[in-house]
Amino acid sequence: MIVQFYGVTFDMPTGWEDITDNLPAGSPPTLAKASGVGAVQFSIATYHSGKNPNVNFNDLRSFMIEFCQNNSIDSKDISSAKNNNIMCVGLASKTEDETLSAWYLSNGKDVVFVTYVASSEDAGRINKELTEAKTMISSMSF
Repeated sequence: MIVQFYGVTFDMPTGWEDITDNLPAGSPPTLAKASGVGAVQFSIATYHSGKNPNVNFNDLRSFMIEFCQNNSIDSKDISSAKNNNIMCVGLASKTEDETLSAWYLSNGKDVVFVTYVASSEDAGRINKELTEAKTMISSMSF
């Protein structure tokens, strides 16, 4: 189902719901499944006026490297893709007790940072949710 969510549009798989209002004040827009093991969070920076920022893949890669450094994550497996006019830089990280995938997306002006985080030993459920999160990412426009 195509949804409009805090200024971004994407295909949201069945079962995901907006849980932002159930989180502490100031939490980023967040989606989760009622019986899920993880959550998808969005940080959205929208261009309003002034000089066009001309965000490119190098900028997104720099943002991702900084994120990795700040969170002690190995940045060697950063990937890049382009879907229509949306550039995407992403990575996946797994530790013994946490799965994290992160993506920076941009249309050249706006930037969206999306994370999927799960703390569970249920690899099957994590993989299913992560696949669905990737569906959201690959269909995103703004």
